[in-house]
Formats: sequence, structure tokens, C-alpha cells
Amino acid sequence: MSGEAVLKKLYFHKAGSALIVNAPEVYIALIGDVVYDQRPVAQKKGAYEFVQIFATTQKELEQLVQATVGAGKPDCIYWACYPKGTGSIKSDIKRETVWGAFEKVGLEAVSSVSIDDTWTALRARPVAR
Repeated sequence: MSGEAVLKKLYFHKAGSALIVNAPEVYIALIGDVVYDQRPVAQKKGAYEFVQIFATTQKELEQLVQATVGAGKPDCIYWACYPKGTGSIKSDIKRETVWGAFEKVGLEAVSSVSIDDTWTALRARPVAR
């Protein structure tokens, strides 16, 4: 799948400022010349329209969710990416454990997409109050 197709599935085309944290080299190569920050920039806190994190362990996932949950606008497009159970990267992350990490910071999972043969992305938004 092309980088353009992946970004379209992730609704990246609807975003302006982007934060993509811990992306693997293969993903960076796939998305090409897309402009994004690799770490939250203090001046942009709460202003990102697209936030995407990559983690290979549950501990790392929980740390990254905690560190980035306030980086985006309340209605930002927020994705947590983790290795598929059938992929080449061994991980203790499951869809249900991502849900748990989201719940701890007031997010709820809303959709899931496959990025490639290795990575799955789970989208979240703030829990409706």
C-alpha cells in the first residue's frame, strides 16, 4: 500500500499540524516528505490536529499515551499504533490493553485500521461527558 493510501486511511489529509512519535524507519520512509514533529513542541501543546504514537510494549504504550494525550486539540485525530499479533515484532500489546491505556487518560477507542503487515492503529477521542 502506498504512503498516500495509508495517510488517507488515517485521515491525515484532514490535519494541519502533526505529531508522530516513535515511528519506525519503514513508516517514515512510507510517508515520505510529510511534515511533522517527532516530539511535542511546548508552543504547540494542545494545538496538534494529528497525533500518532508507535509502541512495541504495553509499558511504552502507556507512557507515550500519557505523554501525548494533551498535545492535540480536543478533537484531534489521535492514533496509537502497535504490532499485530501475527507480525514479526513480538509484543505484549493487544487491542484490549490499548483500550485500557486510553481509558486511564479519558480517551475511548473509536476505530481501527491496518497500516501494513506489521502495524495496527487504534484511533481514540475524548470520552463524551
